[in-house]
Amino acid sequence: MTGFAPVAVIGPPIPAATFTAALDRAGLTSVRYDVPPDDLGGYAAVVVVGRYPEPARLAVGGLAAYVRAGGSAYVEFALDETGLLPQGELRPAHFERIVTTAALGGIEPLRILDEHSSQAQQVVAPEGAVELLTYATVAGTHEAVFGLPDATFPALLEIPVGAGRLLYATTALSHHVAGRYKPVRRWERLVQVIVARLLGVPAPDDVEVFTEPRVWVATGEPVKLVVRSAAKPEAELELVETAPGRYESEPQYLADGEHVFTVGDQQATVAVGPRAERYRRMVDRAIAWYDTAGMFYDAPDGSKGVAEGFSNEIDATGKLPFRPVPRGDCFTQTAHAFRMYADLADFPRGRTIAANLMRLVVEEQQLTDHNQLYGSFEPRGPRGDLTATNNLFADDNGWIALFALLSGYPESGLRGVESLIRTASAELGLQVDPWRTPSTLLVKGWDELSRSPIADGLDLTSHWQSSAQCAYLYAYGLTGEQSYLDIATRGLDHMAGHHPRARLETSRTCEAGRFLLPLVGAYQYTRKPLYLDILRELAAFLKSRQGPDGGFAEWDGKCPPSNEAYGVDEASIFQANGDPVTDQLYGTPFAAWALPLAYKVTGEPVFLELAQGVLDYLSRIQIDDPADAQLDGTWQRAFDFDAWEYFGSNADVGWGPYCVETGWSVAPTLIGAMLYLTEADFFPPAPDPGAGRSELVTSIRAEFDAIQFGRPAPVTFTRRPDGRVLRTQDGVPAVLGDLVAAGDPVWTRNEPTASYEIYVRGADNHLHHTYLDDRVGQGRWSRLGDLELADEPVVAFNPGANTIEVYVLGADGRIHHCSMIDVRGGHTPWEPVGTLHFTGSPAVLYDETLRTVRLVANDTAGQDRRTHKVNRWHLPWQDYSHWITA
Repeated sequence: MTGFAPVAVIGPPIPAATFTAALDRAGLTSVRYDVPPDDLGGYAAVVVVGRYPEPARLAVGGLAAYVRAGGSAYVEFALDETGLLPQGELRPAHFERIVTTAALGGIEPLRILDEHSSQAQQVVAPEGAVELLTYATVAGTHEAVFGLPDATFPALLEIPVGAGRLLYATTALSHHVAGRYKPVRRWERLVQVIVARLLGVPAPDDVEVFTEPRVWVATGEPVKLVVRSAAKPEAELELVETAPGRYESEPQYLADGEHVFTVGDQQATVAVGPRAERYRRMVDRAIAWYDTAGMFYDAPDGSKGVAEGFSNEIDATGKLPFRPVPRGDCFTQTAHAFRMYADLADFPRGRTIAANLMRLVVEEQQLTDHNQLYGSFEPRGPRGDLTATNNLFADDNGWIALFALLSGYPESGLRGVESLIRTASAELGLQVDPWRTPSTLLVKGWDELSRSPIADGLDLTSHWQSSAQCAYLYAYGLTGEQSYLDIATRGLDHMAGHHPRARLETSRTCEAGRFLLPLVGAYQYTRKPLYLDILRELAAFLKSRQGPDGGFAEWDGKCPPSNEAYGVDEASIFQANGDPVTDQLYGTPFAAWALPLAYKVTGEPVFLELAQGVLDYLSRIQIDDPADAQLDGTWQRAFDFDAWEYFGSNADVGWGPYCVETGWSVAPTLIGAMLYLTEADFFPPAPDPGAGRSELVTSIRAEFDAIQFGRPAPVTFTRRPDGRVLRTQDGVPAVLGDLVAAGDPVWTRNEPTASYEIYVRGADNHLHHTYLDDRVGQGRWSRLGDLELADEPVVAFNPGANTIEVYVLGADGRIHHCSMIDVRGGHTPWEPVGTLHFTGSPAVLYDETLRTVRLVANDTAGQDRRTHKVNRWHLPWQDYSHWITA
């Protein structure tokens, strides 16, 4: 563009580059300054980019004179004391997003720009100002579908100042690159529109060039060139307008290799090659991502677990917050993916990782207290006491039990299966309360739960029910126990009989993807026509929702019904049917996992076509950015296959469009790709009649029956070589918390509270206590005071006082005592028992005659000493010849 003086761009180099790129695109020259020059005369316009996330204080004298004299300036996110710039409270726009207005031009009104809880100044528009962009809490993916709410505040104003005009942004719009604002093309277009408005010229044509499919295409399959433009462009291939503003070439069949298409100043690249090579590349890169992104914490062998992933809330630097939650479902799904990869790629470390992850789940996350929580898995980390136990979600527990069975832990897996069966409806075989809150399980008990009705459509949701069904089916294949198959098919018959009715937890597309796997397993074992019919119906639905690159668009979602409902609950990552968004958390990975199996079990080509389509898609949208260690090789939840970037409605309060999950997303995708590459089975072969492992099943059920009928179970406590305290009850081991002990635990029965009290000398040389309650289970470890120990503790129950008496030799050489009264955890302070010094802790026993405890200990002079407790005191130490009897 000629005839324009240069534009002055003022501010740091990185945000300034956002505007200089738009100026270059428009053919305009620019000069950058760190601070405003004294004389701005001779510049066509002035752009002042802001510092972020804290606004800079500007000296605006020269700028004010320039604008008042007729100049045009854009300023963002700044402070001044002259009154030129609007001022207001600085705050995060947590729920609000930026929305275009009709006054902006160049972008349709009510279009959404997601700026990730940006810092903004909540200003009041000056008189005569025009609001070009507004902050508002709005529902929608690309468009604010319910319009603007009453409560808004400006994001970009055009303000008349003297003979000139000022465009003022209340946040740093230039930060959109560094902050990874979405959608990218709309933000780029916005800067172009601002530059054009500032200079009073038309915005450049918005032209987009791409291939369909994008990124790559399998050998021998067609690809076409697509251009979106207001006018027909010149191109090396003949283009035909197939829709307003959309031009396409005829399908092209290209040789293997990379091909580049040029349209004007833009290019589109597509690679052609064998499908298996692309899938293997996808798998290799996703496996590597676990390391580069730090998912194994600082233990690459998986011995500390695997992190959940990254949270949704992109910060000011464009990074996602690390989400370290040790989820059992993420552990087990990741373990299986790495075990499969170890076989595929001759990768021994994969087996080590898988073994360590499964060991952590089985040893530390399965609940073994003898109550109605027995056999379930704590889904968010090592088990703790009842107050620290999370909801025992049926979907999480189903996946964990399934992979425990698959990973060579049949006892643990079958306990998980039995725990799910005990909380299922006796009539339907489906989970009554998939949230399975500990208080509900303990109060209602298994019998009442099994007789309870299933409310709120929870009997028709594969989101909550399918993983338990898969676990039942795998248990049947492993053991041959008919009742496992019966409960699985009872629930599937009910759900299939009502199909397509379903409770839409996230969307109909996700429900379809999650329903596939249990139907495949059930059909493998029964060959029941109903299951094949529903599989075909699901295939037809997914085919109808499949985009040009293979992904399944979200449909019929749990979407906000108003602006007021945005961001207050779990929600879909799209707003309306037709939004070109796929779900890589709840949808596509599970379809990718099940569809290769559906083809193998049924032999019907539609399942192969869908499997290849969705795996093609996942390989195309896998993040490919070697400079980004956080995301290179993984997938985020929401992908917009029309805009071709990770973007979606940000209404979900927990797992929004930008989150990353090791389980549920990455691991199931890997499992699906490797099942395709290896043509492996997932469910075991159908067992021969009578060839089941009935003794193991009977034993597991007997454990649950003993709990249900209140039969006592013997218990012991030991110290493992690594210092962890191990409880073994009725033959079932359980690690007690993360305490590292230096000595062996001691314990005694506390009948008034129906519990065992356990004490041990910790590695810190202090005494630690926990309990095992017959009703609520294991307690937390707590340290008893600051007394340093010189020996192991001894304990005894004192029925005369209903107390636990605790004695130990202190580092000062004296014997010290405390009591635990009948209030849980109410230990008295440590008190020395006399002034004598001893060589070790005393022997303690309860004297039925005296109705108190007696102590015997050897002092440092070699003399045996005795005493006993009277009320809360101890009589003076005496030698044998002066034993006190009253």
